[in-house]
Amino acid sequence: MIDADKFQKLLSNYKYADLRIENERETNTKISDEEVKTYSGSSFGISVRVFANNSWGFASSNSSSADVASLLKHAESLAQLQKGNIKIQLQKPVKITVKTSYSETPYEIQVSQLNDAKKNMNGKNITNKIASSSTRILKKEFFNSEGSEIFEEMSHTYISYVAVAKDGELIQRGHERASSIHGFDKINLYELATNAKEKAERILNAKLPPKGRFTVVLDNEMTGVFSHEAVGHACEADSIIDRESILSGKLGKTIGNELVTIVDDPTADDFGHFIYDDEGVKAEKAELVTNGILKSYMHSRESSAKLKLALNGHARAEGYDSFPIVRMSNTYFSPGKTNVDDVFDIKYGIYLKGMKGGSVDIFSGGFMFKAEEAYEIKDGEKIQILRDVTLTGNILETMKNVELVAKDFKTNPGFCGKFGQSAPVSDGGPHVRVSNMMVG
Repeated sequence: MIDADKFQKLLSNYKYADLRIENERETNTKISDEEVKTYSGSSFGISVRVFANNSWGFASSNSSSADVASLLKHAESLAQLQKGNIKIQLQKPVKITVKTSYSETPYEIQVSQLNDAKKNMNGKNITNKIASSSTRILKKEFFNSEGSEIFEEMSHTYISYVAVAKDGELIQRGHERASSIHGFDKINLYELATNAKEKAERILNAKLPPKGRFTVVLDNEMTGVFSHEAVGHACEADSIIDRESILSGKLGKTIGNELVTIVDDPTADDFGHFIYDDEGVKAEKAELVTNGILKSYMHSRESSAKLKLALNGHARAEGYDSFPIVRMSNTYFSPGKTNVDDVFDIKYGIYLKGMKGGSVDIFSGGFMFKAEEAYEIKDGEKIQILRDVTLTGNILETMKNVELVAKDFKTNPGFCGKFGQSAPVSDGGPHVRVSNMMVG
């Protein structure tokens, strides 16, 4: 039984302090061809932060009998060793219980269904088939010196199918993934497996792309990747404070044309969903770019105070033993008003689908993305499938060169890494047409 009154009394001894308690159950399965590996386990952890001497002190333990008072004293001593210049944003206390509805599927049934759906990847050119799943159920408790008491329960399920196809010396891979915050049984495994196989087989017939500058069409996934990697990371307020972002000093300025609207929304019913962040702040949709104008950044208590901007609940920690940092959640390029077919209405161009790697430098604004597959477009028609296609550009130039934004919308799940921490996220958007992009 949680002794909330005891915790609040201990925390009240500090200018600011908070306590996080996490209970997690996790099941992981990987089926590689005929080999099946499963893991199921649970974990517990507790951590505290103390703000003292304008610095943070942090301490954690995985012991259920950990003494909170001792952890707080240790964190305070660590803070006192530093002479910082940090400020933090305080807020009114919150007392609430939040639970995202989800169903549980026994891992034996998960393995059976994963394996059965994997049969849909059978094909004469398919040499390897991999199916994997990860299901996590997390119960979080948060207390702080402001008097907040927040209890949140959530679930994350992530499914992946990979088909490897071979024709002579050419080897290609088809990868499909899906997620749910409502349970394993909400995902269509058979559709994923089939799509992975068909993608691998399609790319076997692809040719290498032309090189040069072209008008391109980005599919939903590539649009989402651009929104997350190129724009989202550049809008994380810690990067703004450290002057590492190309968007530093541009708040309120036009950075793209009026067709560009990009948001980050933790409250969306998607893989990056949460209602309160790991600093006890209510999560809010951040309007990052609206009609081409940079409107806001994503904030922690610290960045909010430093930049004198409103809190929006974007501080996340990978687990109880990690310090909350500014993170994205569900990052979307908002749909436009154009029919998808009209986005393809060009004399010649390149259509890029899916993402299989890349890099972004948010300081210079340069980026490079590799598409899973691509097509030549001629007179509005997709005429030839392409492989090993790379898209290179600059964040600001790309947003200014957007020509059309379709009204369709689709998202994809993933895990975002930052400062050694991983967090579940999603990104997505519509089909988007962009002029003068470097393809190779």
